[in-house]
Amino acid sequence: MRHFPPADAGPEPPPDIPLRRCQVRAMLDLGRIHAVISRRAKALFEAQGLADITPAQANVLMVLFGEKRPLTARALHRRLGVSEVTVSRFVVTLEKRGWVQRRRDPNDARAMLVEPTGRAREALPRFIRVTNALLDETFAGFDRGELEVLAGAVGRITANLSDEG
Repeated sequence: MRHFPPADAGPEPPPDIPLRRCQVRAMLDLGRIHAVISRRAKALFEAQGLADITPAQANVLMVLFGEKRPLTARALHRRLGVSEVTVSRFVVTLEKRGWVQRRRDPNDARAMLVEPTGRAREALPRFIRVTNALLDETFAGFDRGELEVLAGAVGRITANLSDEG
């Protein structure tokens, strides 16, 4: 992650105003896109009878389904890019609602493994329908090349903001 220069670093060069405007527009648009996708996903979940799970909580299940094995909260935190506290809250809520179960990690007595329940496995086709509908709506009109460029740009932004990068 980049850090601000020290206060005594000297004067900043004059900004490229058109570039800054473009950057601000892109950043605001990314925030708007995230908000719209979240609202649309919530509506699609409700239409599929999945009203007791939020899109953010559903991401936990999608990671678990993708990995095809139980994961610790720490592993979920790394894959989702949200804080461990947030993942813990998601897991507690998902467990109370019957979407995941926790059990001790046989390799680390201090760690708990999180895995989908039968209810979650049964609902997987509905989650896939929501995901596919959201993808189709979001990327309508894009060809493969445009999507690859977009995915590359988003990956670059992610790397720029990553704590590891």
